Amino acid sequence: MEETGSDVEIGDEGSNDNETKSLGKYDKEGFKEITMEKPREIDASGITRPWRMDPKGYFLIRVNEELGKIEAAFCDIKDNKVRVIIRGDHPVEVYTAILKENLVTMLDHAADIGVELEKAYIALKEGKKYTQDKVDLENE
Repeated sequence: MEETGSDVEIGDEGSNDNETKSLGKYDKEGFKEITMEKPREIDASGITRPWRMDPKGYFLIRVNEELGKIEAAFCDIKDNKVRVIIRGDHPVEVYTAILKENLVTMLDHAADIGVELEKAYIALKEGKKYTQDKVDLENE
């Protein structure tokens, strides 16, 4: 197995499946070498999950073309009122603020928000229309 820099090809031909393979090292101080020894594999194709409302509330995500930013408006589940609007240039900024404000309680909700923020970001950068969860919020 030949290393090039810190990268190693996974599943090199002729390698023994039981051998520990180096995957290199994360390029930051303090991180150890990453290795892999016959990991468990999961085929996630077709896996679905039931929808559940986050008891804390929900988000309306949109592109604010006027400001050139992505926005996440947090709505209180009790009265369906927008309580907080978080704006940012990048999804990481927005979801980091969401987490700091403790506005989500469920991991799947946080994952959904991340997906939607990324879609909004791509739409903003490419000048395309963004629709959250196939609901056109601009026309409601």
